[in-house]
Amino acid sequence: MPRTNNDARSGGPNDDGNDDSGFANDGHEAHDYTTSYSAINPYHDTDYSALQAKEDANGVGNDESNKDDRRDANMIKDENGEAMIGHGEFFDADGDGVFSPLDTFQGFRALGYSLAITLLSTIVICTMSYPSLPAGHWLPDPFFRIYVNGLHKAKHGSDSGSFKRDGSFNAKRFNEFWNSHTDAPHEEITPVQLYRAVAERRLAYDFYGMFAAVFEWLATWLLFGYSSFRFNIRLVFERISHLFGAVGSEPADEKEWKKSWTATLKMACSGGNIKKEDVEALYNGKVFYTIMDRQADAGNEWARSWRRKHERTRMTMKLKTRP
Repeated sequence: MPRTNNDARSGGPNDDGNDDSGFANDGHEAHDYTTSYSAINPYHDTDYSALQAKEDANGVGNDESNKDDRRDANMIKDENGEAMIGHGEFFDADGDGVFSPLDTFQGFRALGYSLAITLLSTIVICTMSYPSLPAGHWLPDPFFRIYVNGLHKAKHGSDSGSFKRDGSFNAKRFNEFWNSHTDAPHEEITPVQLYRAVAERRLAYDFYGMFAAVFEWLATWLLFGYSSFRFNIRLVFERISHLFGAVGSEPADEKEWKKSWTATLKMACSGGNIKKEDVEALYNGKVFYTIMDRQADAGNEWARSWRRKHERTRMTMKLKTRP
């Protein structure tokens, strides 16, 4: 099973600074998502709570005046920036408005994902290339590049509804999704709750949307929840021995056995919860820069290289804006 660079079990990066074994995660301490790379991400400091309050005051997003969801996707723009653009700009390190499969690969490695997961993620994300094409373009990009400004058009179904069609973050819908699948005080979501949440959002015949939702939440769990997850295999074997008694015998009550087996699995699993603040920071891309910093400081050469590329882009942008 994959492990994280910051997990004590992983033993840290290898000799060349890379960690091919797992995923970036530092447990569940409080994160500061506002200290890194705000200069290169124009949506980094956007107050989406204030934005949602403004939209509610103007009647945007309610049942009576939800006109923005019915307009053509190419015409929808949010004056205060789009969370989905901030989410995608992390992979556009050179700031040219597009990111290629190679950029996606490097970005995932910079976040500490394993080689296998990175390759799978790169292939899956390539499917967003065609929907993201600028208006008027009908032929697919032969290099499967994704256009950041058109990333909102790659929104899929069977999701949490936290992204609007314009790519902006809908705090109200996210809170409804989160609170309806978590227990009070609604600060964390467990793996079981997350599974049920994804399963309940399925739409009829939306095979791509269901696959994309499972993939996205699995990647999120590997990033934030995996390092704290524990599975007590010894407890499972002890319970199996107790349920079956002598070798080869069957329990008298099949229903009771199934109930006990389910309870055993729940008892054997612990941790693996994802914090709400982590998921919120993931939607607008803030957390990517923080994790990249931690990975770079921990010796991940992919993260160091990706950070230098972002820094060069930031300096170039500053020079271009000078009078």
